[in-house]
Amino acid sequence: MQKYDLIIVGAGAAGMLAAIQANAEAPQLRIALLERLPRPGKKLLATGNGRCNIANAAASREHYYNAAGQNPAFVQPALQKYTQQDNLAFFRSMGLLTKQEAEGKMYPLGDQAVAVLDTLRLQLAARQLALICEAEVRQIEQTGGGWQLRLADGRLLHARALLLAMGGLASPQLSHSQGFADLLAPLGLKTTRLYPALTQLKCNSPLPKALQGIKFNGQAALWQADELLAEAEGEILFAAYGLSGPPILQLSRWAARNFYANSQPAAQEIQLDLLPQMSRAELLAELSARRALPLLLEDFLTGLLNKRLGQQLLKLLPGERKLSAPSGSLTEADLAALAALIKALPLAVCGVTGWERAQVMAGGLELKGFESQTLAARRLPGLFAAGELLDVCGDCGGYNLSWAWSSGRLAAHSAVQYLLSD
Repeated sequence: MQKYDLIIVGAGAAGMLAAIQANAEAPQLRIALLERLPRPGKKLLATGNGRCNIANAAASREHYYNAAGQNPAFVQPALQKYTQQDNLAFFRSMGLLTKQEAEGKMYPLGDQAVAVLDTLRLQLAARQLALICEAEVRQIEQTGGGWQLRLADGRLLHARALLLAMGGLASPQLSHSQGFADLLAPLGLKTTRLYPALTQLKCNSPLPKALQGIKFNGQAALWQADELLAEAEGEILFAAYGLSGPPILQLSRWAARNFYANSQPAAQEIQLDLLPQMSRAELLAELSARRALPLLLEDFLTGLLNKRLGQQLLKLLPGERKLSAPSGSLTEADLAALAALIKALPLAVCGVTGWERAQVMAGGLELKGFESQTLAARRLPGLFAAGELLDVCGDCGGYNLSWAWSSGRLAAHSAVQYLLSD
């Protein structure tokens, strides 16, 4: 049996930085980092379209949600003790420089996600920390002297303290966490309902397929009956299945909770404002002026919207008309209907694209089972948790990695304090 002072399960963002933090505080401790996959940190390489949106300078409570959709105060101690400025300074001390872009998004200076992973991987090697890959944990038992882990290949490992950082169910091909709820349930750790977040929306309409590949800068609002659930603005993409783009990812948690948590999901609709920079009155005046131009309907909205998008909108107007008809054939009622479509194009939401396309998991281990000040399990001395495994899900834009770094460092610090005081 291999024995360690601290075992960290999951060599993702939170797990790797936790190992480095623990070693920096107490280099004498024997630390092992376990990873189910052949290599650590694969999910990091997929973040930020390969650039790695490493953090957000504005990370704070209002950007995080639990499974019930509330902003948990639980996140505050970690984010306040290890601020994003502290985390980026820590990365800088390891040789990784960063830059800030719009909306507080932070990226590595070289615009490569692999630079973040390499920085962490090289630090693990330089500190001679035991990184054990292809190590799938099948059983965890509490012993008189700590924790015993049984791996899928039969190996037994023992540690005085255990830090869980397996990540979530999103992108299962890249994560360590498959089956975590069944693995941890015997320890009395309860899991909330889980659903994918930061994913794409499926729409029950032929329109997105007809517009596949078209992008526009607009606003998306998600409605359930007469209730506005959330809205977001930015670049939106039409796809064969429905909609994608940062604003859509931002709204997806509300749609996913509806379709995953309810046996009979409520009807939801997304409304797209294709021209948020213009009021409906301004748009109607513009359309009225364009009607006087010597244009055919096929070109009526050219110069205002993507041509193919404009043509599809004209096809949605009541009545039958050919795109070869003159723009002067549009009535006042037609212009009003067209303005309404441009400012609030309705699409019925029929689901989300699911776990494989999701960037993160919403839900996780119930927060009431852990101390927010230390991330220690309340009833299991010597056990700590960090990152996506906990019931904390951040907005799109670097917030989830911000939580991974801060929670990983806090859990590691707390584990070190526990070990040194033992």
